[in-house]
Amino acid sequence: MKPSEVRSDLLGEHFELRRLIEAARGVLEASAPAPDALEVALERLAVVLAAHAKHEEEALYELAESRSEQARKPSAVMDEDHVGDHERLVAEVRAACATTDAAARRARVEKALAELDAHMTSEEVVLLGEDMLGDDAP
Repeated sequence: MKPSEVRSDLLGEHFELRRLIEAARGVLEASAPAPDALEVALERLAVVLAAHAKHEEEALYELAESRSEQARKPSAVMDEDHVGDHERLVAEVRAACATTDAAARRARVEKALAELDAHMTSEEVVLLGEDMLGDDAP
């Protein structure tokens, strides 16, 4: 795949993740959500997030392998810490409903969703910008 195609795929997955974040926030705001609606929304988000993280890691490593030595910036950023961030975010999304106190659960869910959104925004600047994954990038 060309770098721009990888970029487009990953940004599309970010769009879907943000749609799922908003769906979970919608459940939080609902006056009378179904009993397990939040858990279902968060598990769906966690499943899609885990698949995206795996795809992102594989795609960026594969792309780096096919590029020249000086053009391996995405793989340098997609390091062990970044991969660990993905695992931590999936775990946090899954665990966000673990507390029984409604106010604490709401705060934990909101925090997990905000962290995920901030992580994706950072990736879009650092990893998925045209300077990194445009077809003209080195």
